[in-house]
Amino acid sequence: MANYQVEQMAAQIKEAHAQGKTIQILGNHSKVLVDPAAEQLTLSDYTGIVDYAPAELVITVKAGTKLTELKQVLAERGQMLGFEPPDYGDSTIGGTYACALTGPSKPFRGILRDFVLGTKLIDGQGRQLSFGGKMIKNVAGYDVSRMLVGSKGSMAVVTEISLKVIPLIEEVTYYIEMPENEAILLMNKMAGTSLPLSACAYYQGRFYYRVAGAHPVQTNRVGVHACSNDIWLTLNPFRPDLPPDVKLWRLDVESTTPAIENTIAVGSCGLRRWVASAERPNHPYVTLWRSYFAPRNNDTPRVAHLKAGLRNVFDPHHVFKQM
Repeated sequence: MANYQVEQMAAQIKEAHAQGKTIQILGNHSKVLVDPAAEQLTLSDYTGIVDYAPAELVITVKAGTKLTELKQVLAERGQMLGFEPPDYGDSTIGGTYACALTGPSKPFRGILRDFVLGTKLIDGQGRQLSFGGKMIKNVAGYDVSRMLVGSKGSMAVVTEISLKVIPLIEEVTYYIEMPENEAILLMNKMAGTSLPLSACAYYQGRFYYRVAGAHPVQTNRVGVHACSNDIWLTLNPFRPDLPPDVKLWRLDVESTTPAIENTIAVGSCGLRRWVASAERPNHPYVTLWRSYFAPRNNDTPRVAHLKAGLRNVFDPHHVFKQM
């Protein structure tokens, strides 16, 4: 059945090229708007676990598989996704890969790309290709599987992904009430200590930090309180209620950057700032964050040139819709 579905997708791509159509790759529509002018290629029915080797900490999954299903399968064996992907509601692992989404553990465990071992995909000519493997030592040559992370379906249809997983970790969250600038300094200072941190953030006047596994007692310090881990679900994904005339902007900055005007949350140990304002913040790395993913369109000429070159390799006929 799986091969038949892949063959059907490959045939659709070839037919679209023959007819001069543009294809938009979709999952469960949790991250992008459907373009009525494009032909849809959906992966929502291409689901399931292809292979799982708990002892090897590797799982291979079809791209349309929901994050909730994947997390449940891993949790049953005492394992988890180390990059903590946000779930926007029926989010799939394929969409997560396409948008390069990583959660609050980013500064400590790495990003999604660090956990990708291999992929199977269909390129813009309808060719079925495989890259990487199911073990780190098998990954040789050009690391295409990791290179296409974040390409937003603009170069190929990724049908299967092999991921490295980690043991399920017991974590405790603490908070301290303090001003934003003090929290930014403290989170950077703490990141340089031996404390096994797995997340740091600032939200609504509180500096939150999460510690994994065995660690020194924290609540014997003045002003430190233990709390639920639910705060990380509030911040990942971050979807605050804002007035109609206010927009949400995501800024990627140096972790030590001082407080930025109109910031409503600081994430990733200071690397990410969420700003609520009607106007675009004056910063080079800004993304307008809506209920769907909008293009940033601020690549440097060199990055734009590299992306164009990659697209010409994987999708020479420009069949896939650009995001």
